[in-house]
Formats: sequence, structure tokens, C-alpha cells
Amino acid sequence: MAHYFVGDIQGCYEELMRLLDRINFDPTEDKLCPVGDLVARGPDSDKVAKLMLEMQDSVEVVLGNHDLHFLSVYHNLFTAKKNDKLEALLNADFVDNYVNWLKRQPLFRLYDKLNIIVSHAGMHPHVSLHKHLELADFAQQKIAGEKSKKWLKTMYGDKVSTWQPGLTKEEEFKAIINIATRMRYIKDNGELDFKQKNSPQETPYLTPWFNVTPQHPKAYKMVFGHWASLMGQTHNPQFKALDTGCVWGNHMTMYVAESDEIFIQPSIN
Repeated sequence: MAHYFVGDIQGCYEELMRLLDRINFDPTEDKLCPVGDLVARGPDSDKVAKLMLEMQDSVEVVLGNHDLHFLSVYHNLFTAKKNDKLEALLNADFVDNYVNWLKRQPLFRLYDKLNIIVSHAGMHPHVSLHKHLELADFAQQKIAGEKSKKWLKTMYGDKVSTWQPGLTKEEEFKAIINIATRMRYIKDNGELDFKQKNSPQETPYLTPWFNVTPQHPKAYKMVFGHWASLMGQTHNPQFKALDTGCVWGNHMTMYVAESDEIFIQPSIN
């Protein structure tokens, strides 16, 4: 059995299938662990979603910002943009089943035996691991609950840019969503910068979250996606950045936890 962590898929079905073929993925034994952003922007979001449902017993995913946005579009909180390329998925006969499955997925996964923590964007260095998991569990319950539409509506906006004591439940929900699915750079006061998406080499006046001394355990390896302009480069073996911009014409990256191997599939679009 092996755990295969894969960077942002974003509807790039063919590249994912080529990677699964290369590693001889066995759904009866192995685990596929996407780091979020399963759909949107790529050509085949419907095929990726259908595959997740077919393999759901072998899939351990965390939610990304595009996954949450898809849920908001599904609930008519927003209209999908043309370049989201979600029409086929929204009109698929299995879309309700996919939504119900997606809502049950967490923002963080902790693999104690592998010493790995996974989230789409990372972990805030000023917030403890325990608090991350506590906030994420609360958020997942609300996303999966009967009032999920109400909670999805509250998650948008940049005003809550970090967690701190004294926040309301709605603010805590927004804070953990922003940390887990949107974070890249952190300001000196601990607030997140939501504007910059460029690489650290292009933005030397801001600090990547993974370069700030953390409060959470250094024994864990952090596996994340979201930040395509990093192209997998954190210059620290503790942090595995797997989003390498397949949807933008670069490549899809897969990390095998047990063997510490990396597999790459170039974009075919």
C-alpha cells in the first residue's frame, strides 16, 4: 500500500490518468490523496469528478478554493465564469452525488504514521496544529450540514485574514477557509496577503508562510498545493509544494510518501 499525493488537478483528467497508469495505481490497495482543487479551469472537470466518485473508497482529498467555489456555484450563490469550464459538471447526472461527497471532505488531513499534514494552501505558522484541526472540523461540519449554503456564503472576503482569540464563529469559519485554501504570503503582523500570487523571487518584500518559524510541530512534513508559481520549489524538505500548474500548460506532480519519490506528467493541452 502506498499514498500518492497529487497536486492541483483542476479538471486535467488525461494527465491524472497517465500518472495513475505510470505508478500502476491499485485502488484496492493504494490511496490517491489530491491536495485540493479537483475541478475548474481545466478541460474535463466532469470526468475528474466522476472518477473521484468511482474511486471514493481509495481517495483521500482535502478541499481547495476551487472546490469550495464550485459548491457555491452549485448552490446558485455565484454564476460560473466561462473560463471556470464547469458547465459539463454542473449538468452531469451525477452532480448531486458529487456535491454530497465533496461536502464531506475535510480541509486538513493528518497522517501520523507518515508524519504528514495535508491541506490545500498550508498551515498558518502562528496557529497551533490543534487549533487548525479544531477550526477545520467545525468548518467541515458546517459545509456538510443542512445550512451549508448559508455558511458558504459567509466564507468570501478578505477582512478576516488570520485567526486570533475572540473571533465570532462566522469569523473563525472564514479565517480557517482563508488559511487552508487561499494562503500564500504572510505579513509581519501575521495577516495573510491575498493579492500576490507570484513566486518569492518576484516578491522579495513578502514572506512565504512556510518561511515563518512555526508553532506547530516541525516533525511533520507539510504537503500542499495552491501556489503554482512556486513550481514545487520551497527550498525546505519539510514542505512539499505539489501545484506545478498543469492547467496552465506546465505539469502535474505526484509525491509518493512511502518512497519519497516524485512523478511528473507534462500537460498535454
